[in-house]
Amino acid sequence: MRLYKMELYKLCHKKSFVAGLLFILLIGCFFFYEDVKVQRCVVNGVEYTGFQAIRANRQITEEFQGVLTDDTVEQIIEKYGFPSGTPDGYNRLDGNFLNTFVMDYASDGYNNGSDDFRIATKTIPLADTDLGRSYDAAGMEPRLAYYDGWKAMLEQFGILMLGVSMLILYIVSIVFSEEEQTGMKPLLFTTREGPRADTLAKLAAAFSVSAGIWLLAVTFYLLLYCTTYGTGGLGCFSMLLTYWQHAAIPLLQQSVGAYLTEVLLVSLLAVLELCAITICVSARCHSSFHAVVAAGICYAMPFLGFALSQLGWVLLALYSMKHPAGSGLLELGRDLILLFWDLVYSSPCYLLIAKDALIEIGQIPKYGIWHVSITLTIAALMLLLCTTGAYRRYRRQQNI
Repeated sequence: MRLYKMELYKLCHKKSFVAGLLFILLIGCFFFYEDVKVQRCVVNGVEYTGFQAIRANRQITEEFQGVLTDDTVEQIIEKYGFPSGTPDGYNRLDGNFLNTFVMDYASDGYNNGSDDFRIATKTIPLADTDLGRSYDAAGMEPRLAYYDGWKAMLEQFGILMLGVSMLILYIVSIVFSEEEQTGMKPLLFTTREGPRADTLAKLAAAFSVSAGIWLLAVTFYLLLYCTTYGTGGLGCFSMLLTYWQHAAIPLLQQSVGAYLTEVLLVSLLAVLELCAITICVSARCHSSFHAVVAAGICYAMPFLGFALSQLGWVLLALYSMKHPAGSGLLELGRDLILLFWDLVYSSPCYLLIAKDALIEIGQIPKYGIWHVSITLTIAALMLLLCTTGAYRRYRRQQNI
């Protein structure tokens, strides 16, 4: 425990660590405020913006929240009417959360931008809408609540996690390399605790700091959005939060609360995987500078892998045009590229900042859920292998 506290202190006492944490929180506040600033709604001819718009939407939704029925839809339109006007730069009409929801999901109107929109004129029974059919496919009861806060949080969550990952890369990359650089490693290995205890203490401290940064950032963001937007909407359909609103993706056929929990757990797995990869790199470097640079390269490398996978799809398409009869080879090439996708998407950079990565894999016909499982399994294996590799590598020179 003494060694663990010492290692924890070495990682956290630096001014750069505190400055990094404050910077992450400030970035979170900035993007949160940008979200709030563009909020706008019109209730009975009165326009609200910013925090007032959020408050107004929450108040009018309280009356209708609960099980969503055709009668509820009719009551909303009878009280507030359909949105009107022309979409502005944010592709919104003059409406509020309730009548905009009805227009988007239970009417003959739509809004795909300032050049492609249609003002709603009548409602449509829920059973005949894409939303109703999606609820039936998921075996869920239609519900209505103010879910805009969770949608806004998910849209900015990747930026927050990007800041978290950068801080972890900087802090954790020196866990082992610093001792090599200062020449303290042989001396540490002669202490009464021995090399095993020293190495385990460094590993425990690195994972504790990484998990602590993640917990602080996530808690801070949840408090920001929950206190402003409220905690309603957890029982709504998770597809309402994404761009794949009516696609038959098993990963999204659940409640908002379940989906948010999965997103947070996957981000925690990615943070721990990033920590493991970083300390594995650190154990193989002899200076802190080299460790930071090498860890950054390893973090960004999957982006190159994604580009290569896209090139593979192009080459596969060209081959299919010239050799339409070679279906066996085409299927093999497709399967190999999909497995390569699993490997790329299992990296921390995609699991952390690309919240839709698992959804993209999950919508693969027939085998989407298997590819999601493979991706998460690869991430867990990388976590275990890199941690073990760092432990063995750092102890290799214990007899010096």
